[in-house]
This record gives sequence, structure tokens and C-alpha cells, in this order.
Amino acid sequence: MMKRAALFSLTLSMFATAARADETTTTTAGTLVVVTPSAPIVVQTNGAAAPAAAAVADPALAPPGVTLAPPSTAPQNEDWSNVSHINGVPIKVGERGDYLYKFKKVNISADPFGLFFGYYDVAASYALSQNVALSVSMTGWSTDSSSGYQATVSLPIYFRRTYSGPYLEPGLIMRSTNDNGDSFDCDDCGSGGTSSNDTWAGPELLFGWHWTFDSGLNIAMAAGVAKHATDNQGMDYSDSSTEPVGYFRVGYAF
Repeated sequence: MMKRAALFSLTLSMFATAARADETTTTTAGTLVVVTPSAPIVVQTNGAAAPAAAAVADPALAPPGVTLAPPSTAPQNEDWSNVSHINGVPIKVGERGDYLYKFKKVNISADPFGLFFGYYDVAASYALSQNVALSVSMTGWSTDSSSGYQATVSLPIYFRRTYSGPYLEPGLIMRSTNDNGDSFDCDDCGSGGTSSNDTWAGPELLFGWHWTFDSGLNIAMAAGVAKHATDNQGMDYSDSSTEPVGYFRVGYAF
């Protein structure tokens, strides 16, 4: 009797276990990838350890709180105080001003070659803004055939920045010329003739180019035309109402 009861109980247990197995739901998990950072690489140079780039290239894979080194570190063979640069970017010597908004206000210049020919030209300029300057110049000359003087007031308009690059220079000019009128008389091999004076004023317009270096030294050259608005001419022949004008100057800006 006991054996039959035990057999019946075992049979019921087996059926209950099979029923619970049929109710179980099986779920397949996705692929799990675990990434661990590699150890840094140390390169030996001349017996000394030099830092090298970390093996992990993607900052997103770096462990929390770890800052990755740059991919490479170039050796420093010159002190930065001896290198022309702006915020760590190397710039050619003398050309740092081409990358800066700040500019020098005053420029004093003259024609160095005119001194050899009796021609004297000096000018002073003051920067009114980033692209406009006020310029005043005085010129005088004295040669065997003529002498005179010239005064100009102009407003150079710089396309790039004051004292740098191309510019248009409108202004006013006043010029006075004395013609000595020297001529030779073959009868007595003496000199004779009469002198005359020509004084006029009017507008002028020049186009030029200005180079300014970091030292403040600069070079400017321009050429254009001037119009005779008023002409007090004492010569017998009529003068042209328009004539060329221009200059070459070397200066210092500060």
C-alpha cells in the first residue's frame, strides 16, 4: 500500500514539473562588448624616457578622469622667445602685423633718393581710423634749370588696413615752379635768358601700395594725376591742364 502511494506521489510531481517547464519563456540577450584601455607606450630616446601617445585614439573610450595625450609631441629645438609667432602659430619674421587689427598711428617718411638730385620730399601721416589716414607733405627742389616747391594735403584710403597694402589717395596740391630760362649766346659765349614762374593748385588722385614691417619701417610708392584748377602762369606758352604726379618714400611708423 505504501509503495503504491509513493509511486502515485512521484508521478504527480513529474507532471507538475513538466507543466512548469512548458510555461517558462526563454530570452536571448544582445551581444555585450567590454573594452578595456591598453597601457600607455613609452619610447626610449637616448637613454631617457619620452612621453608617447596613448594607445586609445578615441577619447570616448578613455576611462573616466583620464586625459589622453596628443598623438605626437615634436621635440623643441628653439626657445619660443626666439620664434616669431602669434598664440603659438609661427609667423614669418616682420609679418606679424599682417594678422593683427592693431596698427601704428603716426608715420614719418621721406624720399631718400631725391637728395642726390636736389629734390627734397618729406611727409607726415596720422591714422584717423582702421582704413583712413590724413597726410601732409612738403616738397622742394633746386636744379640748374628750375626750382620750386609743392605742398599737398590728402586722405589715403587703405583697402586692407592703414599703412598696409593698396590704397587710393585723393587730395589737394599746390605747386610753384621757377624756370631759370638759362640759354647760351654763341656771339659772346655768355649766358642769357629770362626766368618765369608758374603757380597752380588743384585736386589730385593717386594709387599706391604701402608695406609696413613689425619694426615700424615702411615703404610707400604711388602714382596718379593732378588737375590745374587755378593757374597763375607767367610763361609764354600754355601749360597742360592735367599732369602726372607721384612719389617714393621710406618711413617709420609708431
